[in-house]
Amino acid sequence: MATNAKTEPSAPEDVLHDGRTVFQPAPELNRPAPLDATAASLLDTHLRAIDTVRIRVLGNDLSPSASVQDYLLAKGISVEVSLAEQMIPPPRSRYVFRYEGRTAFLTIAPDID
Repeated sequence: MATNAKTEPSAPEDVLHDGRTVFQPAPELNRPAPLDATAASLLDTHLRAIDTVRIRVLGNDLSPSASVQDYLLAKGISVEVSLAEQMIPPPRSRYVFRYEGRTAFLTIAPDID
């Protein structure tokens, strides 16, 4: 017998480890910090008429690309993210752009401000 009762979405359950309760963070706390106005303006200027951006992050941590990725996705631009060990020659600025047709290759150097 089918019922039309609506079920409430379940909250993330706490995980028990060795008798201790480990609380899961709220989903809204896992969001990256928004992109600052200077970086947003730089991206808008360099990525006009671009359909796809392939982001390479120098190092071994993808987190520096999170705010850029969210910003570009909100603009309707397709985004791919990967890690890169190094760039030769080394970058002189935090964001380095290269273009191929309507695709941009954005390298993010997190150690450079």
